[in-house]
Amino acid sequence: MENIGISAPYFQLILNGTDLSKELMPSIQGIKFEDELNLPAMLTINFTMVDFEKGTWKGIDLETFKPGDEIKLSMGIDQAVKMMAGEITSFDLSFGEPCTLEIRSYDRLHRLRFGTRTHSFKDAKDSDIAASIASEFKLTPKVEDTETIVPYLLQNNQTNYDFLSERAKRIGYEMLVDDKEFIFRKSQENKEPQITMMYKIDLDTFSVSLKTPTKGGEATARWWDVKNKKEMVTTASTGSGTTTMAGKVSGYELSKKNFGESSMIVLDDAAIDAADADNLVKASYNTTLKEFITGEGTCMGNPAIRAGKTVKLDGLGDRFSGIYYVVKTVHSIDDQGDYKTSFTVKRTGI
Repeated sequence: MENIGISAPYFQLILNGTDLSKELMPSIQGIKFEDELNLPAMLTINFTMVDFEKGTWKGIDLETFKPGDEIKLSMGIDQAVKMMAGEITSFDLSFGEPCTLEIRSYDRLHRLRFGTRTHSFKDAKDSDIAASIASEFKLTPKVEDTETIVPYLLQNNQTNYDFLSERAKRIGYEMLVDDKEFIFRKSQENKEPQITMMYKIDLDTFSVSLKTPTKGGEATARWWDVKNKKEMVTTASTGSGTTTMAGKVSGYELSKKNFGESSMIVLDDAAIDAADADNLVKASYNTTLKEFITGEGTCMGNPAIRAGKTVKLDGLGDRFSGIYYVVKTVHSIDDQGDYKTSFTVKRTGI
């Protein structure tokens, strides 16, 4: 008889540099990893906390696990792929039927949420500021140059996370952490997909929503040119889109053809110069455009599907098949050992 290979879900947990003990591994009832653009990735582990052999509790002494412990997750089918390195931040204990312990950890982006501060920056780029803040938290910065030098910028009683989130959103950037590396980069929806999935083969379910954009087809910013002492107007419109993601028309083009113009004014502090104003309106134009098509899918566990990557989905008809940008994923292995991936995507064209 021919040998038929059987694939099996697999995961590995490393606690403070050492594999989780053989005594604790059988107590795991399920794990769930979630990542979403511009948010700390989260790992949730569910344990049975009853030690039936000894008739005692296990894992709740704050010695086996404690806040601040480093925990690394790898998971996959047959072979584990590194997913995250995080730090334990919280515990939920349930004394009932069953008695369970839920441990949550976040990647090191969560460190930027601790405390607020008021701080000024002079003659610095957003990328310089992001790199400086990352270094304060012992993270290695990997930042894309934002080019525009800001003469003066105030962080006013904000967490570092909220402050950098605002600066990133303003110019269409993303921030994330990979282990101890802090990444500050342009949005990646224009990248080539590395994963292709076919409906009913390796894509189990997919639901999609198309909503005609009611604003954003033309984004305009008015700003004051200090050097020349006059008001300037900068506009983003057709041709300012980063990509239609293999679609025939963008959401704005479809809206304009059927309903007319959908212009909007971009409200922001005064732009620094023409380049800054151009970045501002283009970021607003493209961010709003990504709300044109949104979708949610499920498939057998696939660790390669991650927030910040593009995927190609086939078998969904001529117009809805194509490239999508992954903005959120959930990878879970339940108490039966089943590994599932669910994901949320966006698309700018159809």
